Amino acid sequence: MRRVTLLIVLTLLVVVVATSVWYFTRRGPAPNGLVPDGTPTGPGRLVVVVVFDQFRGDYLAHWAEHFGPDGFARLQREGVWYADAHFPYACTSTGPGHASIATGAPPSAHGVVENDWYDRKAAARVYCAQPDRAHDRVPPLLVGGQPARGSGLGFGPDRVMVETLADRLRVATGGKGRVVVLSIKDRSAAMLGGKQPDAAYCFDTRDGRFHTGSNYRPQPHPWVEEFNASGTATRWVGKTWERLRPDLNYDALAGKDDAPGEGYGAKQGRKFPHPMSDEEAAGPRYFASVETSPFGNELLLELAKQAVTAEKLGNGEAADLLCLSFSSNDLVGHQWGPDSHEVLDITLRSDRLMADLLTFLDTTVGKGRHTVVVTADHGICPIPEGKRLQRAERLSVNALLPGLPAALDEVFGPAPTGLTRWLELDGKDAQQVWPWVYLNHAAIRARGADLDKVADFAAQWLGNRHNSQLVAFTRKQIETGTLPPGAGPELRPLLEQVKLAYHADRCGDIIVIPQPGVLVTGYAEGTSHGSPHPYDTHVPVLAAGQGVPALGKQDRRASALLVAPIAAKALGISPPEAAREPLTW
Repeated sequence: MRRVTLLIVLTLLVVVVATSVWYFTRRGPAPNGLVPDGTPTGPGRLVVVVVFDQFRGDYLAHWAEHFGPDGFARLQREGVWYADAHFPYACTSTGPGHASIATGAPPSAHGVVENDWYDRKAAARVYCAQPDRAHDRVPPLLVGGQPARGSGLGFGPDRVMVETLADRLRVATGGKGRVVVLSIKDRSAAMLGGKQPDAAYCFDTRDGRFHTGSNYRPQPHPWVEEFNASGTATRWVGKTWERLRPDLNYDALAGKDDAPGEGYGAKQGRKFPHPMSDEEAAGPRYFASVETSPFGNELLLELAKQAVTAEKLGNGEAADLLCLSFSSNDLVGHQWGPDSHEVLDITLRSDRLMADLLTFLDTTVGKGRHTVVVTADHGICPIPEGKRLQRAERLSVNALLPGLPAALDEVFGPAPTGLTRWLELDGKDAQQVWPWVYLNHAAIRARGADLDKVADFAAQWLGNRHNSQLVAFTRKQIETGTLPPGAGPELRPLLEQVKLAYHADRCGDIIVIPQPGVLVTGYAEGTSHGSPHPYDTHVPVLAAGQGVPALGKQDRRASALLVAPIAAKALGISPPEAAREPLTW
């Protein structure tokens, strides 16, 4: 009898175990956004999304032989590298780029159409990281003076209209998956962090410390307070930025030092070596020099290491997400351009930084227990004075718009007193929301004019400026998919990019796109980005680690919107709800 009972018990045990195995390995709908494809979903995993602000996609191949084996090359060797990844939309700026990385969606879905745009309801220009109401910086600033753009109101994700990767992780894990976001720029941290990150910090040159906002938490984390008090940010006082590899011929690999059109950095000069300001002690000018050099990236990496160690990221109950945005590449690129000694140098140093980060993660989190995804938010236009592109030219926003109101007056007549402004914004404000032009609807109605006809005339007038170096689309053309009068089919792909950059509630009535090589800017030196041309849309997409197959180099054209789905798969969750690019592995 005892043998029979034992046999029955053993039989039941086998059935229970078999049923459990079937249940946990079956395919089918997954609860709470968890991925049902075999991707590990247990504890002890860390996914790191690394954004190098303004890192053009061709840099990896162009300077590959000068990188070490343990940085970018390791990711290429052990994971997947999309060598021809592009953002599919126009308006390639920092805010839209980081929001697209975070959501897997274009601006037409997430609503961050530029770094700044005009809010018709508020009748004011708004900043993409500007919260709906003012929040204090935490800790409070130690210096006075006028706050920098956005920082007087704090920073936050309020302007992002759809779910981010960080938001999806919080939902999928019931809040157990932690989110830490660190950046030099506030808008980068705000876009990547989602609605409720566990930590979101950015750097402020006014006091040389990392800050969060009272909308995130009332007090800084102890590890941030410790870092701010450590003196790490002042270690370069009295130092200079020298070339990392004096053994290399920088002229042959990039271009001449002190080339025409280059800027001066944060008063650091146009050629090497670059001093970290002439201040004897650390102050705002010194901290501006730090962030406009590779040392800003090094500073952020040290804080990231402290975050991983203090928070024990990758060792919790669920997968954790760490987002790092290295902003110094952008500040350097704007000043000296993509063909400079400075950009070559910070790119070589970025490779070493990645090797340092990967080694640290291997040691601290454990090799095989982390995944790293590397990308950028946009590329950069060559400095026009370098004449690397056939139609290269520098144009000023202030030179393009001033004649438009008079031309509109001539065609549509003068307005009643008090409603004479054809444009909602001019001067510096118009420059900040470029390439969008916002017509004054009230003034148009007061004249009894038709909005579409006014927009058509203004777009044609702008498109004919400067020897047809520009092309302009109206809101109606964007919404209906109609090309401008006389435009050939070659503009159809450009219109599709514009459509993905357009959100009806936030964009202007006209968008002005320069021809390749033409830079529309408010500055007499340096360069910028924001166009739909390949030099601005092409970014790296690299991933390696747990959950990523070793597929190596992928030469086919790919979308940079793949970053969120790749990171989601590594986290063991479904992509954010608005993500539009499916993974094929």
